[in-house]
Amino acid sequence: MARVAVFAVAYFSAHEIAGLAASIRRSTGGHLIDICVLDNSGDADEIAKLREIPEIDHLVPSAVNLGYGAGMNALKSALTASYDWYLVCNPDVRVEPETIDLLIQAGGRHPDAGLLGPRILGSDGQIYPSARVFPSIRTGVGHALFVRVWPCNPWIRRYHRIRPHVDEDTEIDWLSGAFLLARPDAFRSVKAFYDNFFMYYEDVDLAFRLAKHGWRAWCIPSAAIEQSGAHATRSNAGVMRKVHHRSAARYLDKKYVGWWLAPVRWTLRFGLFVRREFFRG
Repeated sequence: MARVAVFAVAYFSAHEIAGLAASIRRSTGGHLIDICVLDNSGDADEIAKLREIPEIDHLVPSAVNLGYGAGMNALKSALTASYDWYLVCNPDVRVEPETIDLLIQAGGRHPDAGLLGPRILGSDGQIYPSARVFPSIRTGVGHALFVRVWPCNPWIRRYHRIRPHVDEDTEIDWLSGAFLLARPDAFRSVKAFYDNFFMYYEDVDLAFRLAKHGWRAWCIPSAAIEQSGAHATRSNAGVMRKVHHRSAARYLDKKYVGWWLAPVRWTLRFGLFVRREFFRG
């Protein structure tokens, strides 16, 4: 039996958090689960709604909107107990009854696993490509420029490494931060998420830094969740698109370091600008 701290960051998403928490309680698998929520809204009515959710064990209101990664770090810092696993997840996730237990079992099979993630299904039943290789110049250009006109091009096929028919445990570069089981020792080895990613790419950056410390990411398709998709960002799509591209640029700046790679960074930033301004959606 493992003790698991579940971390979720809320931003005017009390209804989604209630559904998430209820589904987690149905997926305990005999493990001890503490559900911890940080509120980023700073809204008294929203905080009151969260306090009414009986499944929440710890509620941490934030005076400012910390974003995703820094919010998760704040939750981790607020806890005093020790845990065998951390589970970070989005509010719009619904967990299958055996999912948490299946991921914990997989963690036992893969002692090198710093991160483990399930198969993610959309509300339409389609599989979301949540297990991917680290972004590079080649995959980035192919994904950005050809995704609309040639969605199955070789760069995207490489980027989306896990295909729908794959059912066995698969080692991968990085996994979607929508639902991640993380080993606390791995988290501590890299000081958790990087606060400067307000939203997007914090999961890529986390896996990238963990890989440098010898930790691996494993996709476990036997475990499954459903995600309805971007509840807190749909109403601010334009702003979130800019945030997404800013985070992408920040990640690539960290990956391609050194003065001799400055032309690469400039080229990538220009490409992200073109995609942000001329390839909407």
